[in-house]
Amino acid sequence: MINLIMFGALAVLVLLRAPVALKRPAARPAWLATVLGLLGLLAIGVIIPIPVADSWLGGTNVLHLLRTALPVAAFWFLRDAVALQSGRKTSGGGPLVLVLLLAAQAFIFFLIPDRGRSSIFFVDEHMIYVQGFVWAVVYVSEIVWIALTMVVMLLPRWKGIYAAFIAGGLATVAGGVALVVHCGLILAGEQAPGAGGVPWTLFNYLFYPGILIIVLGFVTITVRDFSRAARWKLAGYRLTRALASYDDQSPRHVAGAEAPRGGNAILAAYRAAIQLRDLESLGGVSLKPRDTRLLASVERRMTASHLSMARTQ
Repeated sequence: MINLIMFGALAVLVLLRAPVALKRPAARPAWLATVLGLLGLLAIGVIIPIPVADSWLGGTNVLHLLRTALPVAAFWFLRDAVALQSGRKTSGGGPLVLVLLLAAQAFIFFLIPDRGRSSIFFVDEHMIYVQGFVWAVVYVSEIVWIALTMVVMLLPRWKGIYAAFIAGGLATVAGGVALVVHCGLILAGEQAPGAGGVPWTLFNYLFYPGILIIVLGFVTITVRDFSRAARWKLAGYRLTRALASYDDQSPRHVAGAEAPRGGNAILAAYRAAIQLRDLESLGGVSLKPRDTRLLASVERRMTASHLSMARTQ
């Protein structure tokens, strides 16, 4: 049920954010991460049972390759989205690096012998082969590498919400190491495929929860930014209406009463606030008490915004 709810939420988000992603390059990494996350849920059988979906791909467990390739690609774009949000530059390389990572997975996967018919236990069943072990290690290593590049990128900004990204990244790294140990024990014959054990338990409690912390952190930032933009848009709207109410009092030498146009919500509110203040200071217009309170509130927010930007630079 939880996976179905997540699938529905991601599907709605993909549709709603598609127009924005097409217009704004900065919005594309987050949107691509969402699309790939949606496909990843399909690959784990949320909507279509795994044997059925795998039969469409030839019935030789190719779906399990998608179950490792899609998370790597989604995590890659999620890290890039976090980099854009934080104003940091990632050192993880360009799209060609991602292509090479996915190609390495595919190359090793198709070397696994006896991939057999569709099986939901394919991964554990094929850890007895060196190729299966290497494939799992490559997958985990790619996720760990992306997580580490994100942690290194965010270390200079370790306070606040970015501390959650760092903690999630470190948990993902620790969980990945535990999974490699688990797969190594199966390859060495020390543990039966499908059995639990301490490394497997650590993997489950660290790897995916770590990724989830990162995802929730990004969602938190997105909601925060959306809320902030909505507040600025409302402030700009109220200031513009206040400006319009002084049309008959506005002197010609004060460009104050004209409603601001263009730009984003913050810039529009800035311009409206400056114009309204000019009406009072240069034009000699007495503002209504409610407009005085509104203007003072917006100016305090402007000052706080400038101080916040200065601290992050």
